[in-house]
Amino acid sequence: MLTDKRQIPTATFEKETGWQIKPEGACKGDVCIPLAQPPGKTLDVVETARAMGLPVAEDKEHGLIAIGPESVGNRALTSAAMPEIELPDLNGDPFKLSSLIGQKIVVYAWAPY
Repeated sequence: MLTDKRQIPTATFEKETGWQIKPEGACKGDVCIPLAQPPGKTLDVVETARAMGLPVAEDKEHGLIAIGPESVGNRALTSAAMPEIELPDLNGDPFKLSSLIGQKIVVYAWAPY
């Protein structure tokens, strides 16, 4: 989300980010993050994003504020669901990660760059 105003309509924040501002906080799916400010017709986009753990970049010289989406490692993660992964095993047979549901696993990824 990119804006030139710190105070924006709540409806604009909801439309641009996909989060709904409710009395219990900012909500998306089954996740709700409590907010210090009560919901209203407008909100402080920087304060709200920071409370949610969303990345914020301000360019005061040009009067722009960028709010990033939720990401892995911050408290605004909306799901911990692992996508289906199917790769060949050591014998070349297809192996689905979902075959390990209910077991603790470590997924290790490596790239040579």
